[in-house]
Amino acid sequence: MKSGYSLIKRFQQSRCMIKIFITISITILFYFIFLFRPLLDYYSYKELNLQNQTKSLDRTLGFDHIYVVNLDYRTDRSKRLDDIASYLGLDFEYFSAISKDDVQILNRYGSADMSPSAKACYLSHHYIHKLMVAENYNNALILEDDADFELNITDIMTDIHRDLPTSWEMLYVGHCYEGVGEKVGKSSSVHRLYKSVSPMCSHAYAISYSAARKLIELLDPVIPRGTFDYSLKVLIDEGKISSYSVHPQPIVQWTATDNPSDISQSIPLSFSLLNSTSLFLGYKQ
Repeated sequence: MKSGYSLIKRFQQSRCMIKIFITISITILFYFIFLFRPLLDYYSYKELNLQNQTKSLDRTLGFDHIYVVNLDYRTDRSKRLDDIASYLGLDFEYFSAISKDDVQILNRYGSADMSPSAKACYLSHHYIHKLMVAENYNNALILEDDADFELNITDIMTDIHRDLPTSWEMLYVGHCYEGVGEKVGKSSSVHRLYKSVSPMCSHAYAISYSAARKLIELLDPVIPRGTFDYSLKVLIDEGKISSYSVHPQPIVQWTATDNPSDISQSIPLSFSLLNSTSLFLGYKQ
């Protein structure tokens, strides 16, 4: 009887110990969840936010934003760009360009020795720089509405951003009349990054926030130093803006001799892409 009683006693003690262990375990688990759940939620949110940001930047080629200079009535051009953006998975914001016929606005900027078209182009870019600063973007890609893209533009720009110095102020994704400067980075892809050498044309360039502020201050639309793209070139040549260029350029102007721009009287130069998105979608050059 004694041994049976002892066995029962030990069994009861074991059950008591198990209950105590379970109670302590539940208490510890509760406090872990209570104390560390906010931390876990924070890191989960941070990871999700980073994924969303990466996805968002893919839609803007690694920049905070993409502006497109486009006259409101040139829906033929915005339609083509809408098709390109849809296929490539990009997000554009159209900026209502100043027209060469908008005499009231053009007359506010003195007697600059430029044609109405060149003056309208200058002012359109000037206003975009102001808008970018007002909206507080770290950087933005600025396109004109006759832009055509390499089919793999997202992959190209991913490689370019790896080599782009953090101190960059301007990046010519498209350009013309430019020599090839010093190579930057170690990329072995077809499209590589170089220091800019007197770049011209303004159909595809990116600027940082600091560059936008500089351009607002240094480029005076009342007394310009020349056309907009020439004025940019002068600042770069003078070392006032740190600029880089992509060679060969992955964004060009599609030829439009039968359908010229209303913003600028210049005829786009004919540069070839390896794989034109515009041609792929069935548009004629």
